[in-house]
Amino acid sequence: MKKNIFYLANGISVIFISYEVVGLEFVWLFLCFVAVLFLFFVWIISYFRKVKGIWIQIPLRLIGICIIGVLASLFRPYEDSAHSLGTEREQLENAYVTDQADRKYLKSYIPFLSGLKDRDQSRLNQVKSIYERNKNLDPIEKFYAAFIFHHSADSKDYKIASKLASEAAKARHLQNHYLVHWLKKAAYDRWMVSMGKPEKYNTQNKFSIEID
Repeated sequence: MKKNIFYLANGISVIFISYEVVGLEFVWLFLCFVAVLFLFFVWIISYFRKVKGIWIQIPLRLIGICIIGVLASLFRPYEDSAHSLGTEREQLENAYVTDQADRKYLKSYIPFLSGLKDRDQSRLNQVKSIYERNKNLDPIEKFYAAFIFHHSADSKDYKIASKLASEAAKARHLQNHYLVHWLKKAAYDRWMVSMGKPEKYNTQNKFSIEID
């Protein structure tokens, strides 16, 4: 009875933490992979010598915990992708923040669960509206806007992203801002590739879960 209560309490804790902590699902996936790999080696060893049951039970339980955690994370709702409250700068910053947060959700990479495409379009529509009204954005605002434009699927938007990112990178106070200078290169490369031209900085062949 006590053991069942213990397992139930652990399961509830895993569900709660996985639901609340964005990105934890990727940790569960990694741990699950390690556990499966461990079981594979145990299986190989079992051909040569007897293996204690605990060496099988522990990784199996870990896999169960990981599966529960991953499933719980899939029910975590997205934050609002775009809102019209606040100043233009606040709206641009919110678009950038949610853009990055969305890419830390495992379900964003599962076709039948992902809302990423629609959410990217919603942010893009909002940022385009702001940019059409105000071309005189300050450097950090240009960076926020450029990030949204470079997640479009239109070569014309990549051109705007490249222009804005390049202008943002010239700002003295952003000289040591890694993402600003990464985006300057990535947006330009994405624009070139979209037109069938070779990339200059070789940024489109690299995977980054944080910023791509």
